[in-house]
Amino acid sequence: MPRIFSVILISLLICANVFAEPTREDMDKAALEHDKANVSMMKKDNETAYSHLKNAVELDPTNSAFLNSTAYMAKQMGEPEKSIEYLDMALALDKEQYGKNHPNVASVINNKASVYSSMGNHKKAVAHYEQAYKIVVGALGEKHPQAELIKNLLDKESVK
Repeated sequence: MPRIFSVILISLLICANVFAEPTREDMDKAALEHDKANVSMMKKDNETAYSHLKNAVELDPTNSAFLNSTAYMAKQMGEPEKSIEYLDMALALDKEQYGKNHPNVASVINNKASVYSSMGNHKKAVAHYEQAYKIVVGALGEKHPQAELIKNLLDKESVK
């Protein structure tokens, strides 16, 4: 019985480290990595930018902006499946922080639609654009620029 307890305790400690909040130092390092990625993107050095973004996410997996940026770069680097993984993580964080009907959530869903479109999965792209559009219209109205942008993307995707 003590052996089982020891195994369970060790498992809990390992899991606690995986789900631990990043330290202030790690958050600062992650922000620096994100800044380096932005500089690399300005220089059109996507490979280096992607490396910095992955480092930022590793240091601070609780920052949905870092996840979203990394997803964008994964798409640019020809890794759409990885992009969807990063976007799913960002979506979970944003839903938890803002609720399921927030414009930030719609933005991540819109980004997933874009990735699905690039993969040729137009059915999933349309479904995601529709979901994003519904959220934005509910939160900001049909005339908001974000709603109009998503509506245009939806219309274009619907004819593919």
